Amino acid sequence: MVKPSIPVNPSGETMKAVCFTSYGKDSAALSVKNIPKPFIESGNEVLIQVHACALNPIDKLRLAGKLALVKPEQYETSVLGYDAAGVIQEVGEEASKSYSVGDEVFVRLNGMKYGAMAEYIVCKIAEVAKKPSNISFSEAASIPLAGLTALQALRRGGVKEGSKVFIPGGAGGVGSLAIQIAKKMLKASNVCTTASPGAGTDVCLKAGADRVIDYRSENVEKVLTGEDFDMAFDTMNQAATFGSLLKTGGKVVSISGTPTIEAISKAGNPSLIVRAFMFLSRNRAAEKAAKKAGGTWEYIFMSPNGKDLAEIGKYVESGDIVPVIDTEAASLDEFKVALDKLFSGRSKGKCVIKVV
Repeated sequence: MVKPSIPVNPSGETMKAVCFTSYGKDSAALSVKNIPKPFIESGNEVLIQVHACALNPIDKLRLAGKLALVKPEQYETSVLGYDAAGVIQEVGEEASKSYSVGDEVFVRLNGMKYGAMAEYIVCKIAEVAKKPSNISFSEAASIPLAGLTALQALRRGGVKEGSKVFIPGGAGGVGSLAIQIAKKMLKASNVCTTASPGAGTDVCLKAGADRVIDYRSENVEKVLTGEDFDMAFDTMNQAATFGSLLKTGGKVVSISGTPTIEAISKAGNPSLIVRAFMFLSRNRAAEKAAKKAGGTWEYIFMSPNGKDLAEIGKYVESGDIVPVIDTEAASLDEFKVALDKLFSGRSKGKCVIKVV
């Protein structure tokens, strides 16, 4: 089935964007192209001039075609990226009640219509929040997807004041924010994480981790068995090994690995084929391990949410949460600098691209 072209801008305006027309495993599948500039089509939308955008592991999955069953590409040419920060250029009639031209905002885009690695994006105001004034656009762009994922997963796991939490991979984009959100926003009393020695451990400690385990030299499951965590946040598809870490009634929440039918259903309306695939490949080992410990396991998808993002923004504004950036590409033309670092799996914090 031939996909349609990106809709032409009514005024004929174009913009620069990082695009792909076929799936691929690395930056070679991407190129910078001039494509139609997006435009407001409904009253609850805003047009944003992107000043910076950020990359996430989901971009690698999308580029490789691994989201195609659940989230097929809408057009023959697709723009990569979900996270952006910039300045509002136009507002729809309804959007004008909440935002004005010139407002600095950040956003995690919802859907597959437009991608963030571009000079302009259009999105609904429900996805947008005001940018914290004390950070750069690049720092703001690094927050939405990772921050929302961490906040929503930790809340789903019941993290609250006094909770004991295990967050592996604390030096990564999600992990470095999850530690700060658990400690500063949700008031967890103890956060344990894993990292490599040196720079990785330093990122975790600076984020507020109470304990950092060197996963290279120690058997994490063996070291932490019997620690009675209230919640374990599975960021790296390791949920099957977390049962022995939980207290009775504890929870494991995953954002990595094969999602459940329930999680897919909440994210959209899966076809019968997708439902069958998810049922046959569901993480039964994770379910069994958590149940044996008297706890529960579930998979969640992050939901783009401007109110949640604004809440995170308040803690960034106060200095309680600090974005962690590993690599910043100087322009869209140099996107490979950031993308190749992210795809290498060796980044500490986020990889971002400066657009303006």
